[in-house]
Amino acid sequence: MNEQHPQLAFLESLFTPIVSDTMDRMGISGQVFDHTIQSIPFDPQIKVAGFAYPCRVVPTNEYVEIDILLEMIDSIPQDAIVLVAADKDIDAALWGGLMSSRAIARGARGAVVNGGVRDFEQIEELGFPVFGTYRTVRDIRRRGQMHSYNIPIKIGGVDVAPGDIIFGDVNGIVSIPQTMLSQLMDELDATLTGERKTALGLGQGKSARELFDSFKTF
Repeated sequence: MNEQHPQLAFLESLFTPIVSDTMDRMGISGQVFDHTIQSIPFDPQIKVAGFAYPCRVVPTNEYVEIDILLEMIDSIPQDAIVLVAADKDIDAALWGGLMSSRAIARGARGAVVNGGVRDFEQIEELGFPVFGTYRTVRDIRRRGQMHSYNIPIKIGGVDVAPGDIIFGDVNGIVSIPQTMLSQLMDELDATLTGERKTALGLGQGKSARELFDSFKTF
């Protein structure tokens, strides 16, 4: 991948629970994706941050060719996390191996879907971070169609706008509104300092109560 945006690199030096806890303290709620969306295949080392590129899939019983899907894939911006949200489960793949190949070529960071993923051999070989809810063999045709892209969506119970920051790891996924990013970065820097001092103190035998009172993190 190309040289990474500094704010994305900073996020990837952290873990999603630290980000979520910090947002809670700031009063920013409702930004954690539902726990059913996890890394697929499971990868304890997965960690990726990028800018939201949201897409919407609608159910259909008709055979609809994938023209809009191809148009979407060819329009993915640099450092994107592609988010594919189906209005309801279509029992088919919202993401696969060839989509991953093209996304990598476009400079994408990863993909998140609220449904099925397939082509795991290809995805694993590519090393492309993908989050979803289940494995499937089924194609999207006659089950769903790409309706629109680069538009606001709701996925995993979270409202996401284009350009919001998505951060995912083995614990789950958080979304950071663009308007909150600068303030959150400052708070995260302070939180990280407190976490490190707390960890050091615990290793030295200090009490959890004493460390929490000093650094307000645990």
